[in-house]
This record gives sequence, C-alpha cells and structure tokens, in this order.
Amino acid sequence: MITKWLLLLIFAPIMLFGQRNVDAVADTVETKTGTVLLYKNFTWEYLGNEPVMMSIEEDSTGIFSSQWVNDQIFAYKIQRDSIKDTLLLLVDSVHPFHLPIYGKLFRGFTYTHKGLDIKLDKGDTVRAAFSGVVRYAKYNRGGFGNLIIIRHYNGLESYYAHNSKIIIKVNQIVKAGEPISLGGSTGRSRGPHCHFELRYKDVPIDALRVIDFDNQKLIAATFPVTKKVFYPNDYNVNAVYHKIKNGDTIGHLAKKYRTNVKEICAMNKIKTNSKLRVGSTIRVR
Repeated sequence: MITKWLLLLIFAPIMLFGQRNVDAVADTVETKTGTVLLYKNFTWEYLGNEPVMMSIEEDSTGIFSSQWVNDQIFAYKIQRDSIKDTLLLLVDSVHPFHLPIYGKLFRGFTYTHKGLDIKLDKGDTVRAAFSGVVRYAKYNRGGFGNLIIIRHYNGLESYYAHNSKIIIKVNQIVKAGEPISLGGSTGRSRGPHCHFELRYKDVPIDALRVIDFDNQKLIAATFPVTKKVFYPNDYNVNAVYHKIKNGDTIGHLAKKYRTNVKEICAMNKIKTNSKLRVGSTIRVR
C-alpha cells in the first residue's frame, strides 16, 4: 500500500527554502537521489548541501551561510592578519561546553601540530565540544582520516580526526555533548586517539588556551580573539633560544632540547639541510 508520503514524493512539487525550521519537519526519507525532508504541511524537498533546519533567528549573523562548504576542509582561505579583534562568547544558558573525550594528552599544540592528541580506545564515543552545525564529515586523504568539522554559533570551528566511524551527517545540527563519532586510528595515526583542533576562520588556536582539560571545563565563558592568540605568536613568550657553537647540528639540538628536527625547522623557517652559522641564535623551543 502506497502511503500518503510516497504519493507526495511522486506528485508534489519540489519546495526550495534557504533555511529550514526543525519543528516543521515531520520525517526524512532516504532515496537514490538523496535525502528528502517531509514537512508537517505535506510539502517536501531534497536536503541538498546547504545548512539545514536553521531558523532565521538562529543564523541572524550569517555564520552558517557565509563560506559554507562541505567538500573541503578550509572554508575561509583568508590571511590571519585580516581577522579583526573580537570577543567570542563560548557558552551561555543555551549553548554549553562538553569535553570531546577525556584521556591522556600525549601531544599538544606546536608549530607543526595544530591541535591536541587525546588517547582513547577504538570505538570510544567522541562528543561535540560545542553546539553547532556539521560542515564536514567524511574521510580526508590529507592525514586526518575520518574527519568531522563542526561550525559553532560564535564562528569557531572544531575538528575531530582519526575516527573509526562517523555517526552524524553534514549539515546536521548537533548539541554540545552529543555523540558524533567513534574513536579510531584512521589516516596518519600511530594508534587510536582523537586529534582535536579549534580554529577561527581556518586559523588554529591552542585549545589549551580555551579549555581547562584536567578539570574538563572552559577556562572562561569568553575568549578574546586577537592576532596574538593565533599560532605561532602565542608561543613567543615562552621561547627558548640557543647560540650556535662548533659541532652543533639541528638533530643534536632537537635531542638536547627534547623536540624534533621538523619543529625546529618550522620555528626558524629553515630546511633540514640548512647550515648553522657559529655565533648565530636559533630558536629551539
């Protein structure tokens, strides 16, 4: 027996809307040509690849319509120097925070590593840190493996990489603490962990400047975005320098200062085979 919904799918005209209200949606149906939204007023439309189920009030600032792409990681492609200073509201009574997963932190934010690596077991549940809309959710060949990117209501985006399974879809609204994936080791990974990043208009921010990881809460309800907080400026205060002596090599310095050759080269904008001039100063941490 053909239901009224199937009849509508056959005969009803396609309705095109820029924004959708979740309260107006009665059901969804998966078809060969994509997901169909069924509305309570008996109209329907294909889901498409634009932000969905967002009321005009929720996107009054245009955050979920500006530079919204589902098929590439970086959406803005702007220079960090062009970003204006602003104060981000991280949480309020409607939008809380939830740590994606709690585990041993074994790698942090550096010149060559833009996020936090949190140890987990394969299959552990990874959750959304803040409420928002899923902008990207698929396998990434650049090293992230199964990657999820969520854009939040303040313009921040959070990245969750190396998942074994993605359990949400692009353009889906998610709430802080909602399960989004199962942890794993896909992509360039030496073992199961969650690679977690925070970015503002594609520019990475050290998540430990925002999150009190040990206590699983935010450091503050707001976060001031200035040019000083962006990588790599925020590490200048704690910089360590070394004066080059006879016999010094980049490999020797990496071992001495418990870092690696790639990191030293990135900090000093030199190549691995660059010659070190005796008497010159090089940054090592």
